[in-house]
Amino acid sequence: MSDDGARLEELAQAVLGPLICGGTITPVRPFGPRLALRFAEGRTIVDQDLRTRVDVIRVRVARQLTALDTLPDLSAAEWALVAGWNDLVQVTNHELSGPLTRGRHGRLMNMVRELVSAVPPCRSPLEALCRHATLSRVLEAFRTDSTLRWWTGSASFRGRPVSKRLAAWPEVRKVQIDRTRVPLVKMTDGLVGVSAEEFVNGVGALLARTPLTDLATAARAAPRFAWTPGSLALVASPLGRTLAARAVARSGAAGQARVNLETATRDISPAFAAMTPVCRLFLDELAPRDAEAARTR
Repeated sequence: MSDDGARLEELAQAVLGPLICGGTITPVRPFGPRLALRFAEGRTIVDQDLRTRVDVIRVRVARQLTALDTLPDLSAAEWALVAGWNDLVQVTNHELSGPLTRGRHGRLMNMVRELVSAVPPCRSPLEALCRHATLSRVLEAFRTDSTLRWWTGSASFRGRPVSKRLAAWPEVRKVQIDRTRVPLVKMTDGLVGVSAEEFVNGVGALLARTPLTDLATAARAAPRFAWTPGSLALVASPLGRTLAARAVARSGAAGQARVNLETATRDISPAFAAMTPVCRLFLDELAPRDAEAARTR
């Protein structure tokens, strides 16, 4: 297996599979824009079992929005976005650097921005659907941090299992373990070299390259939803508008999504002002779906 093929399989096993199918994600070595944009060309997952599970769940996600039986294999753009998401998570890894190398986090953050901006926009609603089927759960990822206290001290573990040695003899040593789920957008808390705002903006840039996911998660608090060329192009198409409206309706937070979409439309960038009627048309499309969702709960 070539180096690029080995990196793809590593990413598939450690990141893509758990991201789509559920489970523990173990970020791999950062890719950077040059490798991420080329390594998946003409390649697919070697592990047939994993490939089948990924295909089945991608189709299951897509079928929530439209009737179909198959999806194309992951495109090079989808692999690049998964690699970019891996690198984005690695930005938050405190073990990436030491006291004299804190700049690594900022450099990697810049590489993620470069990578994401180089991914081509979706050319059709089907391509947006495929990207969503692959990346629909990117905001659901979380890290579990643990604080272990005993009668003579304490220790913290960021995304790592608690030391079995320190947790031994819990009753005798009065061991107490507190676990906290840290959502993706909060993972840079306490990190030197990358601000929370920079990181959240990076998450937003990645979402902009998968516009159906961006709209499906419009109810989020951060990164705040804002209209982008990708999401505007999607809702400008009748099919794309229907897919997006269904995704919002199925999000479980359609009411908050509509509030955020209204705000984004009111605050739309002057560069996109001519597209305001398209945004209004989409909001009108949401209204009856909101009512239907309320009746069927």
